Amino acid sequence: MKALIYQLCVAWCLLPPAVAQDSVQYRILLIGDAGEKTMAQQAVIKDAIAHQLPGKTIALFLGDNIYPRGMSLSGSKTASVTREILSSQFEGLRAAGVPVFFIPGNHDWDKSGPLGYKKMQQLNQWVKGLGDSLLQVIPEDVCPGPTELVLNDQLVVVAIDSEWWLYPFTSPPVGLDDCECKSKREVLGKLNDILVRHRNKVVVFATHHPFLTYGVHGGYYNLTDHIFPLTHLNKQLYLPLPGLGSLYPVLRRTLPPAEDVRNVLYRDMKKNLEAVLQTHPNVLLVAGHEHSLQLIQGALLQVVSGAGAKNTAVKMGKGSLFASSTSGYVVADLLTDNTLRLRFQTLQQDTLATDYVYYKKISPGNPFTRIVAEQRAGRQHRHPFK
Repeated sequence: MKALIYQLCVAWCLLPPAVAQDSVQYRILLIGDAGEKTMAQQAVIKDAIAHQLPGKTIALFLGDNIYPRGMSLSGSKTASVTREILSSQFEGLRAAGVPVFFIPGNHDWDKSGPLGYKKMQQLNQWVKGLGDSLLQVIPEDVCPGPTELVLNDQLVVVAIDSEWWLYPFTSPPVGLDDCECKSKREVLGKLNDILVRHRNKVVVFATHHPFLTYGVHGGYYNLTDHIFPLTHLNKQLYLPLPGLGSLYPVLRRTLPPAEDVRNVLYRDMKKNLEAVLQTHPNVLLVAGHEHSLQLIQGALLQVVSGAGAKNTAVKMGKGSLFASSTSGYVVADLLTDNTLRLRFQTLQQDTLATDYVYYKKISPGNPFTRIVAEQRAGRQHRHPFK
């Protein structure tokens, strides 16, 4: 009798996770800017592996997959080091059976430097050479995209290479000009075609650069940035430069680089892509770039998940639903009741835990209906549709 009671207790304890898993149609692990082997990066990858659901999970890395300047060219002394950085992100996930997709970021393009095309070509060739069809760079072959991944009847990922749009060096090497889309206009046209074909699905639009952000790339600097500006170059350079340190943020706001949302090229990219994306009723924009976790309701609902290895200051701004400067990543689930669930996993001491949960009920052909539930500092949350 005691043995039977024990078995029933064990079954009862295991029931909630099983029910939770059964309620998930598909899961996307959103990890950005994880291209450095740090303790935070390893904790994020470990937690992501623990959250995979067999047969219905992919991992989507949102750019800046290799710091500081992308994959070194063959023959370089650092070639093996940069390959190890990329491997540290996908090996555990692939061993667990999770398909892995890497979206390029500006650091993968030689930190927007002159060797960007060649380094991206090197990255593509190396990944393809591994012979794993479930490990890919998207868009592939240094093309802008858009690339579509149909995950099931209700969910599709559409990815572009936003650094292709912003890259300052215009002439690709010979052999890299045979992409399906060769101009920004063609990218927008194909994106529109994809959205029309998937008009009754949830579209996760994935790119490296966010449309909105309230971190450094959006012009926000905290007190540490003003007093210790050299920490932007090296986290250990705590050399106080009060007054002089404030000059950098001021100049950056006045003459924003192409990687900041105030830049004219960046604004042009956002304006054109957003105009097309707004024609679709159910779009979720996901991006990295900023080393923080954010959820922002602007013209589109947007996730920023760029804290895979580093973390920088962030604030709550217009439309902000969540913002954290803690390392972590996001688990995006499409549930069986046509609800989109976003779970923000943050590093708390040595492990990751759910910090915030957001739900949106979706209906084919109708815009998202906003419903929010959250879990912060031990507060309990529940599914609003149960």
